[in-house]
Amino acid sequence: MAKIGIITFHASHNCGSFMQAYALQHFLNNNELPSEIINFSNQGQRDFYRPIPKIDNVKTFIKNVVLLPHKNILHATYSRYNNFIKNNLKLSSKEFNSNSELKEASFSYDAYVSGSDQIWNITIADSDDAYFLDFVKKGKKIAYAPSFGAKNIASYTTPSEYNKYKKLLSSYDNLSVRENNGRKWLREMLNEDVPVVLDPTLLLDQEDYISLEQPLDDKLQKNKYIFYYSPSYNKKINRLVAKIAKKYNLKVVAWNPKNFYLKGMNFSNFYLPKIQNPGVYLSLIKNSAMVVTTSFHGTIFSTIYRKKFWTIKNGGMFGDDDRVKTLIDQLHISERLIPMQFDGNFDYLQMPDYSVYEKELPKLRKKSVDFLLGALKDGE
Repeated sequence: MAKIGIITFHASHNCGSFMQAYALQHFLNNNELPSEIINFSNQGQRDFYRPIPKIDNVKTFIKNVVLLPHKNILHATYSRYNNFIKNNLKLSSKEFNSNSELKEASFSYDAYVSGSDQIWNITIADSDDAYFLDFVKKGKKIAYAPSFGAKNIASYTTPSEYNKYKKLLSSYDNLSVRENNGRKWLREMLNEDVPVVLDPTLLLDQEDYISLEQPLDDKLQKNKYIFYYSPSYNKKINRLVAKIAKKYNLKVVAWNPKNFYLKGMNFSNFYLPKIQNPGVYLSLIKNSAMVVTTSFHGTIFSTIYRKKFWTIKNGGMFGDDDRVKTLIDQLHISERLIPMQFDGNFDYLQMPDYSVYEKELPKLRKKSVDFLLGALKDGE
């Protein structure tokens, strides 16, 4: 039986990153395709998710001044994420801290899957050619739903760098992407039309996540709070959420202690849960009165749990960032994408119409599953 090695952002202290890694591995296991996640995390990733950043310039010095009073909370959260990853993912026995270590290793996988998440975004701190499978000496190469993170490689590289990535991508046996822009950019680069497939989290049903769910704080009563999930908080959106909460007399539960303190949200009426890990994240979505998010995976899990939710249109969504737009168009829930201006006459508690979603998701899932299983089983 084929053995599969997955490489993705599994070690990011980010709930969406963890969930997509978990979902892909869980799906493969359910289909009797044994896999393990190559336990790779480069220096850029480890530095980015440190509880307290290293001081190497004025900006990181200021961050330290702000975060140090909360260091115990930050370190505890960091440890909980690490434990959750170790307890819920099957990882390679060896840990790899650099691309050179991967290149020196001897792997016995029959196939390698890179994806999902923004692994092909070459502009971020944890970017690495390893996610383009440059270390693979032998075995099938498959890309499942990777994202360029709205960054076209052609716009951020020299001609020689561009050719390097073109060669790496050309070496794949089977390519797919997560967004429409990624499909367009690969067509321009490789003259090849590749499928747009679902994020791995949408290959599973709500029941598949139950075992991950964690208990909530005693203070959090079911249907009495808004879960506000945003990787980076925006003051205008903060004000929108506060006004919605006031209108319906709801508590606001935020996330991500590092950004919570850096953005001064501890001086607001927003509540930060005592315990944070991906299991608590799922339970917060499941038990909320409403989810307000700017996040791709925040949107996905709101639909998986069939919640009342709003995704706030902001920043890059007005440009090349079509991550959320591709998703909501696929799932026919575009009415849940709203501007950040508060409307006192708008019914924010209205339930989404999931009827079209229920019809379309199985079709999208079949297309995605056919691609992935076809790629892995072809030639066995």
